[in-house]
Amino acid sequence: MLAEGYDAVVRHGPVEDRRLIVKRLAVSARLLVASPDYLRQHGKPGDLPELARHRGIIYSNRGASDWRFRAAGKWMTVLPDVALRVNNGVLMRDAAISGLGIALLATFLLKGPLRDRTLRVIDVGAEPEGATIFVAYPQDMRASAKIRALTGWLKQAFGDPPYWDLGSTSS
Repeated sequence: MLAEGYDAVVRHGPVEDRRLIVKRLAVSARLLVASPDYLRQHGKPGDLPELARHRGIIYSNRGASDWRFRAAGKWMTVLPDVALRVNNGVLMRDAAISGLGIALLATFLLKGPLRDRTLRVIDVGAEPEGATIFVAYPQDMRASAKIRALTGWLKQAFGDPPYWDLGSTSS
Protein backbone atom coordinates (compact mmCIF):
# COMPACT_ATOMS: atom_id res chain seq x y z
CA MET A 1 0.00 0.00 0.00
CA LEU A 2 2.70 2.47 1.00
CA ALA A 3 4.94 1.71 -1.96
CA GLU A 4 2.11 2.10 -4.46
CA GLY A 5 0.86 5.39 -3.04
CA TYR A 6 -2.65 4.41 -1.94
CA ASP A 7 -4.34 6.67 0.60
CA ALA A 8 -6.10 3.73 2.27
CA VAL A 9 -7.04 0.08 1.83
CA VAL A 10 -10.05 -1.91 2.99
CA ARG A 11 -9.11 -5.36 4.22
CA HIS A 12 -11.12 -8.36 5.33
CA GLY A 13 -8.93 -9.69 8.11
CA PRO A 14 -6.04 -8.52 10.24
CA VAL A 15 -3.58 -5.86 9.09
CA GLU A 16 -0.11 -6.61 10.42
CA ASP A 17 1.86 -3.59 9.12
CA ARG A 18 2.74 -1.43 12.15
CA ARG A 19 3.38 1.57 9.89
CA LEU A 20 -0.38 1.84 9.32
CA ILE A 21 -3.28 3.11 11.38
CA VAL A 22 -6.01 0.45 11.40
CA LYS A 23 -9.71 1.11 12.15
CA ARG A 24 -12.47 -1.49 12.46
CA LEU A 25 -15.34 -0.98 10.00
CA ALA A 26 -17.56 -4.03 10.51
CA VAL A 27 -17.68 -7.60 11.70
CA SER A 28 -18.11 -10.33 9.15
CA ALA A 29 -19.73 -13.68 9.88
CA ARG A 30 -18.43 -16.68 7.94
CA LEU A 31 -20.08 -19.93 6.90
CA LEU A 32 -18.79 -23.30 5.77
CA VAL A 33 -20.09 -24.03 2.27
CA ALA A 34 -19.73 -26.58 -0.50
CA SER A 35 -21.44 -27.34 -3.79
CA PRO A 36 -24.21 -29.94 -3.98
CA ASP A 37 -21.95 -31.98 -6.31
CA TYR A 38 -19.09 -31.98 -3.80
CA LEU A 39 -21.44 -33.05 -1.00
CA ARG A 40 -22.97 -35.82 -3.13
CA GLN A 41 -19.53 -37.12 -4.06
CA HIS A 42 -17.76 -36.78 -0.68
CA GLY A 43 -20.58 -36.66 1.87
CA LYS A 44 -21.55 -33.91 4.28
CA PRO A 45 -19.37 -33.65 7.41
CA GLY A 46 -21.45 -33.66 10.58
CA ASP A 47 -18.80 -32.64 13.09
CA LEU A 48 -15.31 -31.14 13.30
CA PRO A 49 -13.37 -34.45 13.12
CA GLU A 50 -15.28 -35.36 9.94
CA LEU A 51 -14.64 -31.88 8.54
CA ALA A 52 -10.87 -32.38 8.97
CA ARG A 53 -11.03 -35.33 6.57
CA HIS A 54 -12.48 -33.20 3.74
CA ARG A 55 -10.79 -31.08 1.08
CA GLY A 56 -10.58 -27.43 2.00
CA ILE A 57 -10.29 -24.27 -0.04
CA ILE A 58 -8.07 -22.19 2.20
CA TYR A 59 -7.50 -18.43 2.38
CA SER A 60 -3.71 -18.14 2.23
CA ASN A 61 -3.36 -14.79 4.04
CA ARG A 62 -4.69 -16.20 7.31
CA GLY A 63 -2.33 -19.16 7.58
CA ALA A 64 -2.95 -22.76 8.54
CA SER A 65 -5.20 -21.96 11.50
CA ASP A 66 -7.88 -20.09 9.54
CA TRP A 67 -10.57 -22.70 10.18
CA ARG A 68 -11.40 -22.01 13.82
CA PHE A 69 -14.68 -22.97 15.44
CA ARG A 70 -16.26 -22.39 18.82
CA ALA A 71 -17.70 -25.59 20.27
CA ALA A 72 -18.68 -26.21 23.90
CA GLY A 73 -17.16 -22.85 24.89
CA LYS A 74 -13.72 -23.64 23.43
CA TRP A 75 -11.96 -22.63 20.23
CA MET A 76 -10.87 -25.51 18.03
CA THR A 77 -8.82 -25.41 14.84
CA VAL A 78 -9.54 -27.73 11.93
CA LEU A 79 -6.85 -28.45 9.36
CA PRO A 80 -8.48 -30.04 6.30
CA ASP A 81 -6.62 -31.52 3.35
CA VAL A 82 -5.81 -28.52 1.16
CA ALA A 83 -7.44 -28.65 -2.26
CA LEU A 84 -6.58 -25.02 -3.07
CA ARG A 85 -4.88 -22.14 -1.28
CA VAL A 86 -5.58 -18.63 -2.63
CA ASN A 87 -5.75 -15.05 -1.34
CA ASN A 88 -9.07 -14.04 -2.85
CA GLY A 89 -12.54 -14.77 -1.46
CA VAL A 90 -14.23 -14.60 -4.87
CA LEU A 91 -11.84 -17.25 -6.22
CA MET A 92 -12.51 -19.38 -3.16
CA ARG A 93 -16.27 -19.06 -3.67
CA ASP A 94 -16.00 -19.94 -7.36
CA ALA A 95 -13.77 -22.94 -6.59
CA ALA A 96 -16.35 -24.16 -4.06
CA ILE A 97 -19.16 -23.73 -6.61
CA SER A 98 -17.06 -25.79 -9.04
CA GLY A 99 -16.93 -28.65 -6.51
CA LEU A 100 -13.25 -28.41 -5.60
CA GLY A 101 -13.85 -28.57 -1.84
CA ILE A 102 -15.32 -26.91 1.23
CA ALA A 103 -14.72 -23.21 1.85
CA LEU A 104 -15.12 -21.01 4.92
CA LEU A 105 -16.40 -17.76 3.45
CA ALA A 106 -17.66 -14.38 4.55
CA THR A 107 -21.42 -14.10 4.26
CA PHE A 108 -21.13 -11.05 1.99
CA LEU A 109 -19.83 -13.42 -0.72
CA LEU A 110 -22.67 -15.92 -0.36
CA LYS A 111 -26.06 -14.29 -0.96
CA GLY A 112 -26.34 -15.24 -4.65
CA PRO A 113 -24.86 -18.75 -4.43
CA LEU A 114 -27.05 -19.66 -1.42
CA ARG A 115 -30.17 -18.24 -3.10
CA ASP A 116 -29.34 -20.09 -6.35
CA ARG A 117 -28.42 -23.23 -4.36
CA THR A 118 -25.04 -23.51 -6.10
CA LEU A 119 -23.59 -23.61 -2.58
CA ARG A 120 -25.00 -25.22 0.56
CA VAL A 121 -24.24 -24.33 4.17
CA ILE A 122 -22.57 -27.08 6.17
CA ASP A 123 -23.45 -27.33 9.88
CA VAL A 124 -20.78 -29.15 11.88
CA GLY A 125 -22.27 -28.31 15.27
CA ALA A 126 -19.79 -25.50 15.93
CA GLU A 127 -19.77 -21.78 15.14
CA PRO A 128 -17.12 -20.65 12.62
CA GLU A 129 -14.91 -17.81 13.79
CA GLY A 130 -15.87 -14.57 12.12
CA ALA A 131 -13.56 -11.94 10.71
CA THR A 132 -13.39 -8.18 10.75
CA ILE A 133 -13.28 -5.63 7.96
CA PHE A 134 -10.73 -2.87 8.53
CA VAL A 135 -9.61 0.32 6.83
CA ALA A 136 -5.87 0.96 7.04
CA TYR A 137 -3.94 4.08 6.11
CA PRO A 138 -0.47 5.56 6.61
CA GLN A 139 0.24 7.21 9.95
CA ASP A 140 0.91 10.55 8.26
CA MET A 141 -2.72 10.60 6.98
CA ARG A 142 -4.04 10.56 10.60
CA ALA A 143 -5.84 13.90 10.36
CA SER A 144 -6.89 13.62 6.72
CA ALA A 145 -10.48 14.73 6.08
CA LYS A 146 -10.80 12.35 3.14
CA ILE A 147 -9.81 9.34 5.30
CA ARG A 148 -12.30 10.36 8.00
CA ALA A 149 -14.99 10.82 5.35
CA LEU A 150 -14.24 7.43 3.76
CA THR A 151 -14.23 5.64 7.11
CA GLY A 152 -17.47 7.28 8.25
CA TRP A 153 -19.21 6.58 4.96
CA LEU A 154 -18.15 2.91 4.91
CA LYS A 155 -19.26 2.35 8.52
CA GLN A 156 -22.65 3.90 7.75
CA ALA A 157 -23.02 2.01 4.46
CA PHE A 158 -22.13 -1.34 6.07
CA GLY A 159 -24.33 -0.81 9.15
CA ASP A 160 -24.14 -2.49 12.52
CA PRO A 161 -24.82 -5.34 12.14
CA PRO A 162 -23.68 -5.17 8.52
CA TYR A 163 -26.40 -5.32 5.90
CA TRP A 164 -25.11 -8.60 4.44
CA ASP A 165 -25.71 -10.40 7.74
CA LEU A 166 -29.32 -9.21 8.15
CA GLY A 167 -31.84 -11.94 7.55
CA SER A 168 -31.12 -15.61 7.08
CA THR A 169 -28.17 -16.79 4.98
CA SER A 170 -28.49 -20.45 5.86
CA SER A 171 -30.03 -23.03 3.61
